[in-house]
Amino acid sequence: MELGYYSTQRNVGERWERLLHGWSARRLHFDALELGLPGGLLLLHLDSLPQEYRYPLFKALQSGGQLYAVLTDRPRDDEGIRMLALGARAYASTFITGSLLQQLIETVGRGDIWASPLVMQKLLKRLLNGQPAQLLSVQAERLGLAADLSEREQQVMDILISGVANKVIARELKITERTVKAHISAILRKTGAGDRVSLILMAKAQERQH
Repeated sequence: MELGYYSTQRNVGERWERLLHGWSARRLHFDALELGLPGGLLLLHLDSLPQEYRYPLFKALQSGGQLYAVLTDRPRDDEGIRMLALGARAYASTFITGSLLQQLIETVGRGDIWASPLVMQKLLKRLLNGQPAQLLSVQAERLGLAADLSEREQQVMDILISGVANKVIARELKITERTVKAHISAILRKTGAGDRVSLILMAKAQERQH
C-alpha cells in the first residue's frame, strides 16, 4: 500500500520518514492534500493543519473514500472519537513507536480501525447510546445465526456488542480472558467483521433491516 504523509514540522517529518523507511512513503505538499492518495494511506500531522482547514479537509477525504490517519502531539480521547467520526481510520500520537506505527498501517490496510483501547471503548459506548440491551441481543442473534456461531460464541457476542472489555465477558461467562479472545477471533472471522466497531455497525444494520 502506498503511503503519504504531511507535517510542517521538520523534526516530525524526518522522524516519520525514518520510521516509514521501506514503505516507499512520500511527503505531500499542503496543496495536494485534498487530492488524496488513491488506494493509499495518508498520515496527517494534526498540529500542522490550520484549524479552519481541518474539517473541510477531513470531509473531502471521507467523501472521496480516502484512507487517512490523524496523529497529534497531544492525543485526547474525545478528539480521537471526533476524528474517527469524521472518517479517520486511525488516531495516534505523533511520537508513536515504529512497531506501533507498523501495526497501525497494517490494521488500516486490512480495513480496520486503529486507536487506543480507551478511545475504542468510548467510541463503542457512543455507538451503543440509546440501544436497549435486548434489542442488541436480538441483532446479535440474527448475525450469529447467519454466521453459524457456536452456542458459546453466540453468548460471547451477545455480551461483546454491549461494548464491554474482555475481562467483563470472562467474568460473566466464568471463562478465561484468553478463551474470550479466541472466541472473539472466531466471531470476527465468521461474521466478516474486521473489529468490534464493525461488529456493532453490522448489528445496527440488522436493526434497520427489521
